Amino acid sequence: MEGRTRGDSRIRPKLLLVDDVPANLLAYRAILGKLGLDLHEAASGHEALSLVLRHEFAAILMDVQMPDLDGYETAELIREHAGEVPLPVIFITAGDRSEAREFRGYDTGAIDYLFKPVNDKLLISKVRVLTDLWSHRRRLAESTDMLRRVNGQLSGLLRGAAEGIFGLTPDGMIDFTNPAAARLLGVEPPSLLGQPVTSLFNQALRDRVGDDFAASEMRGVAIKDGIYRSTQTEFMLPGRPPVPVAFSLSAVDSAQQQTSGFVLVFNDISDQLSAQEALRRSAEHDELTGLPNRRIFQRHLERCVSSDASSAFGLLYLDLNGFKPINDQYGHDAGDGLLKTLGWRMARTLRGDDSVARLGGDEFGVVLASCTTVAQARQIADRLLEAITAPVVIDGLALQCGASIGIAMFPEHGADVDSLVRAADKAMYAAKRSRGESVAIA
Repeated sequence: MEGRTRGDSRIRPKLLLVDDVPANLLAYRAILGKLGLDLHEAASGHEALSLVLRHEFAAILMDVQMPDLDGYETAELIREHAGEVPLPVIFITAGDRSEAREFRGYDTGAIDYLFKPVNDKLLISKVRVLTDLWSHRRRLAESTDMLRRVNGQLSGLLRGAAEGIFGLTPDGMIDFTNPAAARLLGVEPPSLLGQPVTSLFNQALRDRVGDDFAASEMRGVAIKDGIYRSTQTEFMLPGRPPVPVAFSLSAVDSAQQQTSGFVLVFNDISDQLSAQEALRRSAEHDELTGLPNRRIFQRHLERCVSSDASSAFGLLYLDLNGFKPINDQYGHDAGDGLLKTLGWRMARTLRGDDSVARLGGDEFGVVLASCTTVAQARQIADRLLEAITAPVVIDGLALQCGASIGIAMFPEHGADVDSLVRAADKAMYAAKRSRGESVAIA
């Protein structure tokens, strides 16, 4: 293998696997072994650099977290020693997926990320695309008819890709679309051909880049830097729901080093956004009751107090009476069921502008944005008390508890968040000490 010349198109593509954990290297070799590649391994960034200087690799699959030189530092050094054609690097990481970390990788020359545990089919698909592109590039370099072979030989590769891919003319008209692009947008491929790519952009993206593709900033960035990325936007077609996407735009250079067109690659990120929304909601809501948690309650209070048009509003602090004996006697499942039911009842009792949050244990806070007087707040407190004291049947058991409610009004009982909270909390404990009076006013 080493005796073959650089111009021999029969040479198998070489893939470099870089990871300091032997078990990971063994796993990647087992997954990629069926592709017929010439696989090389490196256990460190230094070893990887040494191999890159001695071999021509189609791509590098590299772990981010390694001792001495990490993946980012290694990729940066590889880019400095690369020739005219950048060496594609796919990072594998178990770390966080923040945009800042991803951009750091792209700045070092990486073209993609995979996250542990690695999906076998996704890894094979991405490596196959890169090695096929490498093989095509070798053949195209030996050919005198580069443009014909790009259009002919890469067409099948692009059609088989899972990502949506558009081929664009220099002025941004769609002259190629793979089946995945049409499928992701919910249309037939012919309906996309001949359309300006900017017609797919939502209004926010169009406002940012403009309707004129030839004069757009993203076209200039793609030509200057080789690629333009948009991590979250929407593509839209008449009569179709918007599709949330991330896309990249790359310039295609002709043999005369002039831009002969562009390639736009996009992915549907609906699942990613759903996962992000689920994480956001879990961070802002109580896991048991689904009500807003203390952090969101505090933020709501601060907005009400600091609003330019802030007016009087009410605050209730509420503590359940008799909950602990129920929890001790019937168990945590019964106690959890009671809390969920009471939380639902309280939320249903409130008006649209009011909200209830679980502050912890059997303690709740209620922001009464709709109330401007103590009398109004007292009416709602009485309705909440009625909803709470009604029996709750769980697994055949009729469970019942009471509540102590403290009322404080802004700005009458507190002109800032801390003083208002203290006033409501103090009133709640006054209600607890009162025998037969379950609501107290600050």
